[in-house]
Parts: sequence; C-alpha cells; structure tokens
Amino acid sequence: MKKLSIAVAYPTIPIIFLGGINSDRTPLYDTMGLAVTNQNETTRTETIIESSLSHKDLKINFILNGQQIAGLRGEQILTAVKNFVGAPENINLSIKSTNYYIFSGSSDSGLAALFTALNDILELNYTQDELLEYAMKGSESAGRSLFGGLTLTKVYGNKISVSQIATEKDLVSLKLFSIPFHYKSRLSADEIHKGIITNPLFPERVKKIPEWVNRINNSIKKKDFLNVLAVAEENIRNAHELLEGVGLNIRKSAMMQLCKDIEHMREEGILAYYLIGGGNLVTVATTSEYAKKVEEELTKRKWIYYNFKVASAPKLISNLK
Repeated sequence: MKKLSIAVAYPTIPIIFLGGINSDRTPLYDTMGLAVTNQNETTRTETIIESSLSHKDLKINFILNGQQIAGLRGEQILTAVKNFVGAPENINLSIKSTNYYIFSGSSDSGLAALFTALNDILELNYTQDELLEYAMKGSESAGRSLFGGLTLTKVYGNKISVSQIATEKDLVSLKLFSIPFHYKSRLSADEIHKGIITNPLFPERVKKIPEWVNRINNSIKKKDFLNVLAVAEENIRNAHELLEGVGLNIRKSAMMQLCKDIEHMREEGILAYYLIGGGNLVTVATTSEYAKKVEEELTKRKWIYYNFKVASAPKLISNLK
C-alpha cells in the first residue's frame, strides 16, 4: 500500500440524457455522456488520499470541498469506499476531494477520481470495469468520467456496462462553449430522476432511446460529428420537455433564450447545438469548421462563455505541487 495518491477526473455533460434510476443508483435505460474540461484542464475534480496504519479497524476521514461529507449521497459513497477497501483493515484513510471550476457533472468526476486514487493507493490494479461497480454506487453516471471521451452506458437487466465510443483525440474537432447560469436554486439529480418517469410520455421516450443511440454510433463511425450533436440536442430537448410537462423546469427563461439564439444561428447556416443536463449550464457545441462564427455570434449576443474541449479518463498525479 502506498502512502499517497492523487487523481484528477473531469466532469461530464449528457449526449443521451439520463433520467430515471434504480434504488442502487443504476440507470433505468441506456445513456451516453461526454467528459469535458477547459483548455488547460483545470476544470476537474482533484482527490488526494493519504494512508497510515491504525491500531483499530478501517477509519475514513472524507472532506469534500472543505466540509465533512454528509447526507444520503455521502453515506452511499462512504459505504462504497468501505466495500472497496474490505474489512477488517487496520488503516486510516484521509480523503480530500475538491472541485475546481466545475459548473455541472461534479458527482461523475468526484467518484471517478475517488476510485482511481483508491485503486492506486491500495495497489489493486483493478480495471475500469471493476472500478465502475463501486463508482456508480455514488453517482449513476460516474462511468462517463471514469472512461472519458464519449461513452455509452448500456443496461442489461440488472447489469450495467460502460464503453468508450470515441476518445478525446478522436473528438478533437469538437468545439465546446460552456455558458453557466447563476440561479439561486436548482433541481437535484434525485428530483429529476423521480420526476421524469411520472410523465405519461416517458415510456415513449424509452422506446426511442435505442434509435438515438444507433444514430449517434453510426455518425461516430462516419465521423459526422455535426449529426452526433444534432441527435444529442434532439434527445436532450425531449428529456427537458418531459420534465417541464410535470412541472420541473431546468431550462429557465435565460437558458431558453440561449437555445433560441442557437436555433437562429442554424437558420443562418451556423451549425451549433445545445446540450443541457440537470444543472445551470448550457454547452454550445459545434465543430472546428463553425467554431469562429459561433464565437462571434455568442459575443455579439452578449453571452459569456468558456472554451471547453473533450476530456480524457482520470489521471494520476505522482506528487503534490
């Protein structure tokens, strides 16, 4: 066992929107996501784990963003850590997890960084597939960050698999402009998951998921990245309309105005698309062909944006800086 491990992982945004989970936080249906970060990769979760011998059983001190981890999600994460380490173990683990410049998707990157660092400090050499079982106990979409790039999470009854459809290098021509909105409150992931399945049209959405997934997969094979984004927006729009149909409004007025602006851009031949998860963030996505014009339009329309890119799987940092 090592004394120190530091891992970084990157937040994610939806490509196939995830709404609806089982009691163990696993998805109800197939979903797709994209790991993202800013140009210098400082948008990330950084997890530092230090270990020491203990005279008693396993003891964990977990600090998340400067505070002791708490709540139901916190309990789920601590249980997953204990199960991962195994008992009894006479060690102390000091875990410090910090999110830097993340607007949305921090639970994904948090769990990916956590179990990447635990795997390293305990020298277990587990594969990503083996880590996935534990990471998803704290975040239903942690696989997106754990594998990086563009991922597909498939549901086979009670079994879940995650595969990387395209790496960050494959998707280097994608250009992302992240626009955060600073609303005082936001819906929790659990509120979204519980709410969307109550819409009478939800079963129709589930039936269409395989079609959306196939269209995206085929577009990736053809390197038709604009069509990937077009299908993603179509899927995400559908999810938000279902949420709004049961009174859960994530897309507030300013966000809706941005969506309309993007639609107007397309009418003018500037091909850009919007991607929205459950938080206060809209990602305007395009390819390098249209990136300059998209930037000009966003600036003209007075939208404040951050240049993002597709991110990799988690990385280990050998020592403190």
